[in-house]
Amino acid sequence: MKVLSKPALVLLAMALLAAGTFGLKEYRQQQQAQLLSMPNMAVEQLRLNADGGKNRLQELAQAGHPLAARLFAEQSSDKSEAAKWYEKAAEAGDQKARFQLAMAYLKGDGVNEDKQKARLLLSTAGQLGIYRLGMMTLKGEGGPKDQPKGIELINTAAQNQDPAAIYTLGNWYRYGDYVKQDNKMAISHYKQAANLQYVPALQELALAFEMGEMGLDINPVQAHSLSEMAGHISHCKQDHSNKVVMFD
Repeated sequence: MKVLSKPALVLLAMALLAAGTFGLKEYRQQQQAQLLSMPNMAVEQLRLNADGGKNRLQELAQAGHPLAARLFAEQSSDKSEAAKWYEKAAEAGDQKARFQLAMAYLKGDGVNEDKQKARLLLSTAGQLGIYRLGMMTLKGEGGPKDQPKGIELINTAAQNQDPAAIYTLGNWYRYGDYVKQDNKMAISHYKQAANLQYVPALQELALAFEMGEMGLDINPVQAHSLSEMAGHISHCKQDHSNKVVMFD
């Protein structure tokens, strides 16, 4: 058997080390790709799985799975930690995370208040960000004030069935802000937002039926029913974003 020289042994060791390093790197890349390819439905189930679900969710979040990072942020009671996970999810393309991170910067929750960053994030948050972006543009928060553009964005959000935008249009019609004052249009928009279970709209209509405001007949039963519904939604942890047709 031929005995390798010392330089040859060194070269062989280096070659084996390089091959091992390459193999380990390739293995890690395959593992990460496998984690990132987990379907969103399966990731959602981890949130409900008490047996190791949180640890698995964190593993996926650390690997860069956008939904897992957002869900992990939503579970965090530490606003600063939540903001970090929202940022990781936002960087991975999760639009809901971009919206939540924008709201954090807008309010200073877990991060330093930065309206400019909030406005930038809202502009990349898809339909979720249109209403808030419109309001900031209208008021000149975090960037230039542009009233026509702000109004356009808020109208677009309303057309996309954003209840906050629809409710805002109701207020505009009620008080004559940016549009001609029109009680019928105000009531129409409040009812549209109420059908989407939007609490402020339910409260406005409850008061209007109680007091006979905006041309509505006094109706104590309807007022009580709407008030009760608003109170329930305000304290309920379940999702109340679906449409419930109470008004035509």
